[in-house]
Order: sequence, then structure tokens, then C-alpha cells
Amino acid sequence: MAVSLSHGLGSVALRVDDLSKEYRMGTRTVIALDHVSLDVGTGTFLGVVGRSGSGKSTLLNLLAGLDRPSAGAIWFGDQNLAALRSDGLARHRRHTVGIVFQSFYLIPTMTALQNVAVALAFAGVTSGPRRERAVELLGLVGLGDRADHRPAELSGGEQQRVAIARAMANNPQFLLADEPTGNLDSRTAEEIFVLLKRLHQEGRTIICITHEKDLIGQYADRLVTLKDGRLAAE
Repeated sequence: MAVSLSHGLGSVALRVDDLSKEYRMGTRTVIALDHVSLDVGTGTFLGVVGRSGSGKSTLLNLLAGLDRPSAGAIWFGDQNLAALRSDGLARHRRHTVGIVFQSFYLIPTMTALQNVAVALAFAGVTSGPRRERAVELLGLVGLGDRADHRPAELSGGEQQRVAIARAMANNPQFLLADEPTGNLDSRTAEEIFVLLKRLHQEGRTIICITHEKDLIGQYADRLVTLKDGRLAAE
């Protein structure tokens, strides 16, 4: 029997309704998510934990509009993400959500400032305001003095801070983080969670998937657990 988890802070910002995702591997069908239902309140810092292969990244990719569900709905307000065409999904990724990945995905030939500014360029922001916003964001994540450094000249923690700044470029309501500390040592990982908590306290809804249950438990308002594609009871 599927578990439905429906509570959070304030009004419901996001509703996942009977969500499933299947993949074909040769003649075999792999069920990555199995009838998941979940409400997330506005202003919640939600941690999603579980073992490798539990469906965490699949869920985040669906919320980000990077993949489509096999069944079910994903409601951001009154908009069902699962019903959008590719252009609507692109707008969702550009304006509604900011996405932080484990592997940073910074452009190696660009400086930290340019890596942040490129997200604004895709949104049509002109060069002057684009630079001003990028400088502001790097200051926000504590890298104001590293703006002219390229990724190879930055530590792993600094690279992830640039990636977070880039994800915040278009002032999204939601910040989605996929194992944001997976490539970092324990001290740096804690610094990243402190930064995410500060961004949350400024009013953003954050959904973070991680295998570090003990660490995220210190910062998230709420934890849910995925096991074999299903939500475990809280």
C-alpha cells in the first residue's frame, strides 16, 4: 500500500500525486518510483533520504522537469508539471526551480562570475544587470573575492557555492539539491548545509536529497525516506 505524506509549513507549495516512474531495461521493467504522494508546505526545508537506488534522484529529476513521470501528477500551485510540453518545462527550470547537482557542472573555461551570469543570460537579462546580480550572488555565498577564479582554481566547497549561486540567479521559489555534499569532505559538507539553511530562512522552499541522514537532520524541517521507490511512513 502506498504511503501519502501530507504536512508541512504554511500553505502547500508543491503536491506530488500518485507519482510513478518506470524504465525499460531490455525485456525487464524497473520501477524507480511507485505511487508516491507527498505535500510540501511553502517555506519548508525538506530532506529526502534513502539508500542508493531508492528513487531519490528520480524524484528530484521529475520535480525539476528533467524527466517525465510514467503516471501521476506534480502540482506547483495550479500547474501540473506532468502535463507541460518541452517549452513549458524549460520555463519551469528557468524561473520556478533552481537546481544544484552533486558534480557542480561548472563551465571550466569561465570564471565564477561568468558561471553565475550565464544562467541570467539564458533568461534574457542584459549584461549590466547580469553582472551586478552575479556579483551580488557570489557575495551571498561568501565568494565575493573569488569572482575572477575559474573552477580549477577553486576548492570543491567553493565550486559548490558557485553552483548554488548559479541556481539562485533567477530568484527561484524552489531550490532542488541532488546530493549537494556527495563530493565534499565532512567539514565542507556541513558548511554547504549551513548555507542552504540560510537560504531557506530567507523564505525559499528547499528540497534536498542526500544519503547523509544525520547531517541533514540538523538542518531540515522535515525528513522523508524513500525505500524501493516508495515513501516510508514518518
